[in-house]
Amino acid sequence: MNDYVYEFTRKRKRHMLFRRCFYGSLILIALLLAVGILQYSHHHDYPFVAAVFGIWILLTLYFCYKIYLTRMYHGGFQKGYLKVGELDDLDGLAFEELACEILLANGFDSVENTKASGDFGVDILASKEGMTYAVQCKCYHDKVGLEAVQEVYAGRDYYECHVAVVLTNQTFTPAAIKLADKIGVVLWDRNTLRDLL
Repeated sequence: MNDYVYEFTRKRKRHMLFRRCFYGSLILIALLLAVGILQYSHHHDYPFVAAVFGIWILLTLYFCYKIYLTRMYHGGFQKGYLKVGELDDLDGLAFEELACEILLANGFDSVENTKASGDFGVDILASKEGMTYAVQCKCYHDKVGLEAVQEVYAGRDYYECHVAVVLTNQTFTPAAIKLADKIGVVLWDRNTLRDLL
């Protein structure tokens, strides 16, 4: 395994642990806040003060988490260190996170992962030179079919982006290529990914 893929996997595990601790802290603070408000509700001013203090702590934790994410994604990936074959064993979420770093290293201004749930067929929202991109990532061991093309086409309209892209570590079926040509979806296959690396 390439040293970069190993380090990326370690960094992702640290990130997942940090995320669990962050959400656990949020739940704990919310519970303590609720208990405090219920326990001291006979004091007139206490619930308001406790609520403001609790909201302040939650916002502080949230912004610390966002700063952590920004530091994690910016400047981590360097072109020329990976070969496309080394990405084949990544799971879907790790491939999406690495794709964010790859896009940043290739001149995209802003890159945002839409997360796994409720993404409407789009994994990454990115922008470059005033154009917005809706990107769906597919880390497969076989060719990508036309379902991915259909999903990102719908997702592009939902997120009001200019360009719809399917990025994969493999190639596309003839049906997917034909549909993409017809409806204007950009296909980034294994060769394009190799150029991005």
